Amino acid sequence: MNRTPLSYIFVALFSAALALQPADVACTKSTANAVVTASSGDVAADDIGVAQSSSTKNNATLFEEKWNQIKQMSCPKQIPNPSIWPVLFEQARIELGFDMETIPNTPKDLDFITNFFTFCNGGVGYTSSDEEHHLVYLKIWKAANDHIRKNIGRVVARKKDMWEFEIPMNVYSNENRNYSGLWSPIPLSKRNQTCVVTAVRDPVEHFLSAYNEIEFRSTDSFLRSHGVKDHKKQQLYYERYENGTDARFERYVSEFIFGASSTGLFPSRPVYSNIFHAFSQTGVLWLLKQQKDLTGVNSPRLVAYLPSIYNVSATFPNLIKTNCPGFELEFGRPFSKKFDHPSQKDQNGFYAAAKRVWSKQGATSRALCALHLMDYACFDLIPIPDLCQDVFSDASFNDRLLTQPSTTPPTSHQGSKETMTSACNFCEGGIVDPELLVPKTGGLTCVQVKAAATKEVNGTATCRTVQKEEEECCPTKRVGDSHA
Repeated sequence: MNRTPLSYIFVALFSAALALQPADVACTKSTANAVVTASSGDVAADDIGVAQSSSTKNNATLFEEKWNQIKQMSCPKQIPNPSIWPVLFEQARIELGFDMETIPNTPKDLDFITNFFTFCNGGVGYTSSDEEHHLVYLKIWKAANDHIRKNIGRVVARKKDMWEFEIPMNVYSNENRNYSGLWSPIPLSKRNQTCVVTAVRDPVEHFLSAYNEIEFRSTDSFLRSHGVKDHKKQQLYYERYENGTDARFERYVSEFIFGASSTGLFPSRPVYSNIFHAFSQTGVLWLLKQQKDLTGVNSPRLVAYLPSIYNVSATFPNLIKTNCPGFELEFGRPFSKKFDHPSQKDQNGFYAAAKRVWSKQGATSRALCALHLMDYACFDLIPIPDLCQDVFSDASFNDRLLTQPSTTPPTSHQGSKETMTSACNFCEGGIVDPELLVPKTGGLTCVQVKAAATKEVNGTATCRTVQKEEEECCPTKRVGDSHA
């Protein structure tokens, strides 16, 4: 295929573009009156109630002195800082006693870390009867997602005005995930008015529940029931341990943290056992951050979230009624139908083993705390367990966290002293049509051109070349604007 020199520039830029860097976007968390206090009654699917704890302890003063600073560094305004991601895996490995010189740093293992913090399966959307309001629930696996999603489908009055979007389970790279189908039913001019909500749970609880789900989905009975044939695969090391034993779970966590690609945990085989269940809940925030990068002022933001899935049948409808105008009638009462996962029966004892290991408060538990610091920082309405407070107060861990840059370190072509704060500006006020194909770029869309621009530095010849395409992607830009 013949390409002009201009297209070579864009293809080279886009192929080099990795994860986008955090922008200064304000995302609000739910206020106290937006969350119904848990009471007796329905306990949502997947609720296990193990890692909850008071956030006070003997060294509370030491913890509080550092936590606000760490939280601001890790997740400012609910925007995950990707430079923190590898530090959390490093600390988890230290807690498990690994020789750091033996840790695999293959591209696939590094990609796994990115996947852990960026995965989001998609969401469910709904348009109000007057077409003036839009609601989007962002799904988080193992946070009552099945229960919430199916109940939304039951209570909405007009099924034709509801849509569901999800990323296929066999898409293993964040760069290959396209979420445009989640937002496309909403006019671009109204996306920043969309009521975006989600539900999270204690991060350690979330991981334990996910482990149980992963193991359950790997059993012969589950695979046969889903028509999976010839699923024999090479036995992973943790699978040599007996089902439902503490040692099996401890080994799984070790392989997960050591390097899931090198140990064979990632990608999942078979795909139904999907390891994505255990990934960070902050992936929904990364999705919103990417939308901000792509559409600027027109981007949606997180309006409110549930910090617990306890009594979710009452708390989730109340969350919508309180925060989302236009949907009060349909979400004015608790959900009446309960949806459970078959894995909750825990017939093989996977879940019980995971809970026992956590209750020991040993190295595996400490590693899980370190791994999930980002979740606690981004969703700060969740109480932090005492053990995790102790891990987060570790002096050497603090030093490594607080010396990280506020954004991902620059790529090699930018020079060691260049930072992403001077990234090439492109359509900062938003893109009119994100899917528009830009002429002479080898078939790139406006969204892809903007992604490429973030890897360049303002003022360079390449940046100026890219910025010329603003005439195509954001023609409403004011005449005379400069890119100083």
